Amino acid sequence: MQKTIIKYLKGFLVFLVPFLTLLLITSILYYFDILNNQVIKYFKIVIILLSAFSSGFYIGMKSTSKGYLSGLKLSSGITLLFLLINLLTKGFKWYHLVYYLIIIVTTSLGSMLGINKK
Repeated sequence: MQKTIIKYLKGFLVFLVPFLTLLLITSILYYFDILNNQVIKYFKIVIILLSAFSSGFYIGMKSTSKGYLSGLKLSSGITLLFLLINLLTKGFKWYHLVYYLIIIVTTSLGSMLGINKK
């Protein structure tokens, strides 16, 4: 049980470190007017999807079987975190649901590829 929790926490860190690093770089580029607002919108989506895919890939490589279930567990944690932050800051809108489903699918695909790459 403890190994499983540590595995998912590491998977979450694999999501969080690239996510925060790439967001910091994007913020710096926006601050110095290298990127405009339209580009930042798309960069935010790509950054989250790359981070979700990499964390799913990592969790899939650490799983012994059924990588898609491991990816679903990890992506549900990530989605719940984003949902909680969203509810506290802006409120829920229905188009956010599509955004969360894309994160879930991306993490699950990453975990399926990760378990096959092992």
